[in-house]
Amino acid sequence: MIKISGIAFLLVCSVVIAEEGVDFESLMEAVDNNSHNLQSSLVNKDAAVSIALAKDIENEFKIVGGFFAKRGNAPDAVEDAQKYVDLAVEVVKFVEANDFDNATLKSSELTKHCEDACHDTYKPL
Repeated sequence: MIKISGIAFLLVCSVVIAEEGVDFESLMEAVDNNSHNLQSSLVNKDAAVSIALAKDIENEFKIVGGFFAKRGNAPDAVEDAQKYVDLAVEVVKFVEANDFDNATLKSSELTKHCEDACHDTYKPL
């Protein structure tokens, strides 16, 4: 019975992930890892790594926004995802201008607001 329940659970999860086209949990883990790594790279003033990570975060939040838009019942999450896209774009601009102080502030803002917003409302999905 336990094996059958486990198999059924895996099948249901696979269908949900396939329907949405996004492995949301993996995506959120990537966002979390990238945002923490971005903080470190900004502290170290590593422009190339900081820009790459901020662009990854930008793309990840575009996917998050699309995920919630498709889901249809979370307009606040779609709006928040766009804010995080915008913050990631600002981080890139500040790093390109060699302004690591403001880049760090924007990165911190992104991380703080992200954790305070969706995590409280939408985790676990």
